[in-house]
Amino acid sequence: MPTDPLTLMGFGIGAVVIAWLVFSVVKKVVGIAIVLALAAGAWFLYANPQYLAPIVAYVRQFTG
Repeated sequence: MPTDPLTLMGFGIGAVVIAWLVFSVVKKVVGIAIVLALAAGAWFLYANPQYLAPIVAYVRQFTG
């Protein structure tokens, strides 16, 4: 591996760019996973209304 400063700076900048790209993709994937989980939960409650009443009662305890 070359040890001259210019190459090491290039490797450092490249590593930062790659890390930024990886984390931006991971952030988007996590966001999509959260939206899918919320959609799946809504579909579950729509398909099984007997589970909705206790959740509404629990929420109403705190909201009045």
